[in-house]
Amino acid sequence: MDIFNKSENKQALLNAIVMSSHDAIISKSLDGIITSWNTAAERMFGYLQDEAIGKHISLIIPADRLNEEDFIIGQIKAGKRVDHFETIRKTKDDRLFPISVTVSPVIDKNGNIIGASKIARDISERHNAQKEKAELLDRLKDLNKRKDEFIALASHELRTPLTSMDAYLQILSRNISDEKVKVFVEKALSQSKKINHLISDLLDVSKIESGKLILRPEEFDVKSLLEDTIELISDSNESFVITLHSDLESVMLFGDKYKIEQVIVNLLTNAVRYSNDNKNIEVSLKNDNDNILISVKDYGLGIDPDHFENIFSRFYQIHNSSNISGLGLGLYLCRQIISQHQGQIWVESEIGKGSTFWIKLPANIAIT
Repeated sequence: MDIFNKSENKQALLNAIVMSSHDAIISKSLDGIITSWNTAAERMFGYLQDEAIGKHISLIIPADRLNEEDFIIGQIKAGKRVDHFETIRKTKDDRLFPISVTVSPVIDKNGNIIGASKIARDISERHNAQKEKAELLDRLKDLNKRKDEFIALASHELRTPLTSMDAYLQILSRNISDEKVKVFVEKALSQSKKINHLISDLLDVSKIESGKLILRPEEFDVKSLLEDTIELISDSNESFVITLHSDLESVMLFGDKYKIEQVIVNLLTNAVRYSNDNKNIEVSLKNDNDNILISVKDYGLGIDPDHFENIFSRFYQIHNSSNISGLGLGLYLCRQIISQHQGQIWVESEIGKGSTFWIKLPANIAIT
């Protein structure tokens, strides 16, 4: 009697667990006839227990998914469990919704498979969240595309009048004898160049993010490039002394000459921009095994170590002085260009003592 009571109590406990479950728990024969139907199944599918038991499981399967039942029963007959099978099922009022089902074989005391037990969970919320996420991503892609188109169009429209303005200012500068007026014209030209640089940076960022920044590799002499770039920056910043330190006669590199020049110009321009009273800037070039090392050192404001990584991010600016212009894109572009050359760029600095930016480039770059 005790054994009978224990068995009866165990069965009652199992029934209570099944009926109180938040997941639909359904049993069926190998022929697909429903043999049990818990309260959660009533809530989920809309059929009461008396309406479902004895009916075929196709009661809740959409017509275009009936073949799934053949697959599931085939797995069950083979003694296999079907785990977290995601599909669509229908309610009594023909509403379709997504569910995740786990189906296990029901085995009798002799080891024979006599049916299947199914646990079903409504995954509508997750499904809707994934759908919303996909729609958001599509929307963001569309907005990003429109942003690229806008930047390209705006850049073109801005550059056309800027080019004309530059030409007129240069003509004006050559034909003005009044030195005071000439200073103002030179300042206007300088500001025009800054706008052109900002436009170029925005275009390059847009190209990088859309994967359209194309490198045009060629073999060139890095030392010669540094000398030419230093001369260019020195001519427009006459109060600065920019010195190149290198024992090498020439250093050949296979890469995009103009993009590497863009990086060097950016680093030298920053060195000028963030200098204090010390107007010395030192550039070094040397070989390090199979790598080329370039450094640009200034004796200016310096950078707190907390900013070392962030300064290579988009729109990140350390100094908010109104005397220092820029969008915070220069170093971001430098890192992207150097990365595309399979190189590295980093900074060493101390507040009040200046900064040294380092570039390491492999001498033999396989650019794809």
